Amino acid sequence: MSILKKNNESGKEPPSKKDAKKKSRVRWVVTAFLVSFVISAVFSVAMGEVTANANIVVAILLLLFFIALGILFDAVGLAVATADASPFHSMAARRLRAGKKGVWLVANSDKVSSVCNDIVGDICGVVTGAAGAAIVAKLFADGAFWYSLAVTSLISAMTVGGKAACKSFAMKHSDNIVMIVAKAMCLFRK
Repeated sequence: MSILKKNNESGKEPPSKKDAKKKSRVRWVVTAFLVSFVISAVFSVAMGEVTANANIVVAILLLLFFIALGILFDAVGLAVATADASPFHSMAARRLRAGKKGVWLVANSDKVSSVCNDIVGDICGVVTGAAGAAIVAKLFADGAFWYSLAVTSLISAMTVGGKAACKSFAMKHSDNIVMIVAKAMCLFRK
């Protein structure tokens, strides 16, 4: 109460819920920007080193891993956004840790889906495109443009096709996917 008096005495009104939400959104945008920058830099350096120094088979396997990672995170982001919170509330009421994590995931679905779809998914897309071009440049010196065009188009088609195939699955089994993610979170964080 003394804080309110101090604010009112100085002529300032206490911050409203609208202002707090706006600050929270701005903080989230800045955080997402910085996290995206760091993750993208780390992934790009890792893929650049692998494609430049490693066996081409290892580079292709790593490329396929990043395609699958982008598809997986897109499915998780969609599942969290469409999941029903009631089974997780029931589990949380019985003091099950996975239930509490599931409630947290669904309650923060906007941020979780943003991290999964926008940050990890999109970064994987960018990194796989660049890695595909680097692999082509390493394999083919002559006519690299056409090979690069074919490989990056194939990577794009695999990514978009995989995401399209997983969308209906993620929506149909959203509660199960959220449960798996919640259980995985319980393994890494107490």
